[in-house]
Amino acid sequence: MTRLHLAAAAALGLAAALPAAAHVTIEPGQAQPGSTIRAAFRIPHGCDGAAMTRLTVRLPEGATQVRPMPKPGWTLRLVPREDAAAPAAHGAVPELAEVVWEGGRLDDAHYDEFVLRLRLPDRPGELFYIPVVQDCEGGRSAAWVEIPEPGRRVSDYRTPAPAVRLMAR
Repeated sequence: MTRLHLAAAAALGLAAALPAAAHVTIEPGQAQPGSTIRAAFRIPHGCDGAAMTRLTVRLPEGATQVRPMPKPGWTLRLVPREDAAAPAAHGAVPELAEVVWEGGRLDDAHYDEFVLRLRLPDRPGELFYIPVVQDCEGGRSAAWVEIPEPGRRVSDYRTPAPAVRLMAR
């Protein structure tokens, strides 16, 4: 085999080792603990042939100072945490439980990104999972919400939540 063939075989083997359903991803894939990042949720398509009409990002405890980026053609809805105190400082934002983009349309054949800015928790070495749900035409949905249990791998799950690796110090 030539080097090109070996490289192609290695790439195919790596692709086969990745979880088949890990469709919604987050960029960046790693960041410093406690840092503020621009998180782009990459949506490669709708739901099994149906166009996506809503994307819900469920913000776990530890995600703070969340500010979503408006998206032309989509309506933003912010769901505050029930127990959150009202923001007091200039420019402060309420603690959010969810960010929802709805009313737009992402055809199954197209790709898009939905962006928000957030501060990550200060927990070095942790994978910080952020569950995402796609709702599509015809009542279809795809819930990327599975968080691996200790000792299990992401590839053990069909619909894992996207995650950011919080780097060690």
